[in-house]
Amino acid sequence: MQIARSFLAILAGFIAIVGLMGIATALLKRFAPDLTRDDAPRDPFILAVNVGIGLVCGLLGGYVTARYAQGNPLVHAFMLALVVLLLGAISALQMKGKQPVYYLMVQTIIPPLAVLSGGLLRLRQMGLPW
Repeated sequence: MQIARSFLAILAGFIAIVGLMGIATALLKRFAPDLTRDDAPRDPFILAVNVGIGLVCGLLGGYVTARYAQGNPLVHAFMLALVVLLLGAISALQMKGKQPVYYLMVQTIIPPLAVLSGGLLRLRQMGLPW
C-alpha cells in the first residue's frame, strides 16, 4: 500500500504541473497571441515568461507531491524532479535548432530544481530540518 500511495503522490504532483502549465499556456495564447506564434521572433520577454511559468508550476507540483507523500516528502519530490528532468531533456532534444541552446538548458534545469524547492517548502512548513 505504501508504494501505491507514493505513486499517487508523485502522480498528483505531475498532474498539478501539467494542469497548471496547460492553463498558463491557454491564458498566454488567449491574451498574448502574438508572443506565442511559432513564427514569432525569439523575444527575451516571452522566454523569461516561459521560464517563470516552469518555475511556478514546478514549485507547486513539488509541494503537492510532498504534501501527499506518506513517507519522506523530499524523496517523493526528488522522484518527481527526476521525471520532470527526463521529460525536459527529451523536450529540449526535440526543440534543438528551434530555440536557443541556453534557453533549452534553462528550461531543462529550472523546473526540476523548482520541484525540489517545493518539497523543501513543504518540509519547512512541517517544521522538519532539511
